[in-house]
Amino acid sequence: MNTLFSKIQHNYYEILKVLLFILAIVIVLWVSPKESIFKYEFQIGKPWSHSDLIAPFDFAILKTPEQIEAEKMQVLSDFIPYFSYNDEISEAGEDKLKENFNLAWELHSNDKTEADSVRFQKFLLKLYKRFESKGIIRFNPVIEGKNQFFQIRLIQGNVVAETTLGQLYDIRTALEDAREMINKLNVPDSILLQNVISQSLVQNVIYDEGKNNTAQEELLKGISTTRGLVQKGELIISTGELVTTEKYQVLISLKYDYEKDLNSSDSRLFIIAGMISLVALMFLVQYLFIKFYRKRFYDQMKYIVLILVSQLIFIVIADLVFIAFPNWTYLIPFALLPIVISAFLDAGIAIFVYLITLMLLGFYAPNSFEFFYTQAIAGLIAVFSVQKLSKLSDLFRASLLVFLAYLVIYISMLLIQEGSVDSFSWRLLGYFTGSSILILLAFPMIFIYEKSFGIISQLTLLELSNTNNTLLRDLSLKAPGTFQHSLQVANLASEVLYEIGGDALLARTGALYHDIGKMKNPTFFVENQISGNNPHDELSYEESAKIIIGHVLSGIEMARKAGLPEQIIDFIRTHHGTRRVEYFYRLERKLNPGMEVDQSEFTYHGPAPFSKETAVVMFADSVEAASRSIPEPDEQKINDLVDNIFLSLMENNQFLNADITMKEINIAKKVLKKKLLNIHHVRIAYPE
Repeated sequence: MNTLFSKIQHNYYEILKVLLFILAIVIVLWVSPKESIFKYEFQIGKPWSHSDLIAPFDFAILKTPEQIEAEKMQVLSDFIPYFSYNDEISEAGEDKLKENFNLAWELHSNDKTEADSVRFQKFLLKLYKRFESKGIIRFNPVIEGKNQFFQIRLIQGNVVAETTLGQLYDIRTALEDAREMINKLNVPDSILLQNVISQSLVQNVIYDEGKNNTAQEELLKGISTTRGLVQKGELIISTGELVTTEKYQVLISLKYDYEKDLNSSDSRLFIIAGMISLVALMFLVQYLFIKFYRKRFYDQMKYIVLILVSQLIFIVIADLVFIAFPNWTYLIPFALLPIVISAFLDAGIAIFVYLITLMLLGFYAPNSFEFFYTQAIAGLIAVFSVQKLSKLSDLFRASLLVFLAYLVIYISMLLIQEGSVDSFSWRLLGYFTGSSILILLAFPMIFIYEKSFGIISQLTLLELSNTNNTLLRDLSLKAPGTFQHSLQVANLASEVLYEIGGDALLARTGALYHDIGKMKNPTFFVENQISGNNPHDELSYEESAKIIIGHVLSGIEMARKAGLPEQIIDFIRTHHGTRRVEYFYRLERKLNPGMEVDQSEFTYHGPAPFSKETAVVMFADSVEAASRSIPEPDEQKINDLVDNIFLSLMENNQFLNADITMKEINIAKKVLKKKLLNIHHVRIAYPE
């Protein structure tokens, strides 16, 4: 038990990475549709590439969505709408009429008698009831433009009767008839009576939305989704036969019934087991690729998390779209995934992860071959077009090239499948355009990733390496000698990394900042001493060593105050590693012969370099600084200098934690020697 616990404790970092991949597998399985996959791939306009297909069971042929939609339109066009007769509105209108008449009569009666009032009110009430009992229909878009013979169903109480618009009044025809009847009275008060009736008539036949919706839903439910039947043993399609629209619908019908039967049977457990195996295998391949071919990324947990989080974001979004909005598939900017990953890692791993992601999505993507081909080409073009993402124009170029790739692939597919572009879809072109534009989201995503994962992108490195940056500007003013030294180290380190492979821009940026701590006491460093006065002459050797060592701690403090990323601060803390300040250490020993000198007072706090980039900067820093003290430099002196410094670094175990090989170190030595010869204008001695 103790042995097991010890092994787990010793390998917990590796176990955690494996658990992250297992978690990713679980999430992908959770969001993916739990359905079987039809084993045949087919497309309209392409030959059937499989063996002769015989119907394995009886199945109905599904109607196309267009056919079902046409039938729905036909059913709805023949539908007779329901209108309800509203007694409450009529009764309220009758009371309103009495009120309106009494008010009008009081204002205009003058010499009129009470008998006239009663007579005219009874006339208006009789007229009102005549119109209301027949029915005055309220306008509704359903009857707009319909003639008098248009049929409706009128609900009155518990009775439903069919009638026509011509059998009912509308408010205009009711008022016209009312005026005509009032005018026949031939009385002086006809205008008063017309005003009262026009203010009192109400529309009491109203469109019954609830009843109509219910009735229409019932009718639509009755529409059959199938037509015809294919019997078991019947030949569906032969090898090489063209998949026509008719054959395609038969195949889709078989696929539907096949998957439905499997998903509702005991085979469901086997389907889920198969899904687990396939998804797990994909992630296993990805895990092994990163572990064996991108070990520098595998060794850091943040890169593993970045890759898996990026994948899961796109997989979750895509699976939801596949289920709910399959027509929006090509609106998703899948090419954004490799762009973002390559901004933090490299193009190789970005392409590999992207292809794995597409294969995972290909199980359930509509027209999986077209989907994979289209998105794979678009993603590869995106990665190649941005290369090392360094400016906004790179993304605009990538967006344009991805759109052109979409367009060429789409037209090519149309030509292969249909032999023409007559069915060109502008809607699909709009999705391609939207997807290409959404690639510009890479900039905010990169910013969010930098803050979330603490990783520097190429864009940030370029910004930090600008010598007009505040810290570098201050360094050039306060410690000009150190600034020039840092520029030389940056150039040397980047040249080495271009040759041996690695992040040259990261090393260059780190080298520019590695000595910023010298700004605190610039004159205590020889490259900044102009007058020849050395302030160390007034200090003890221990005090001098403390100031020299302190520039590392001061640099870390300045960098953190300025908000520099930790990856840049790593160059500040490691560029001297755990070495001694040899010059003052030897003077201290010489001053106190026979006495034991406390080495910790003369030793940098470290740590030693732990990456290829920090190791190269240490090497370049040591070589560049030492080369300044060579009297009358020549080729032999520079060669000896580089070799001796390398041996010293190796003896002090400064490269033990860095992932740099002896082959790469030998290349680095050659590059440094060549560059130093150029810097010191030394002519190479050619053999006679």
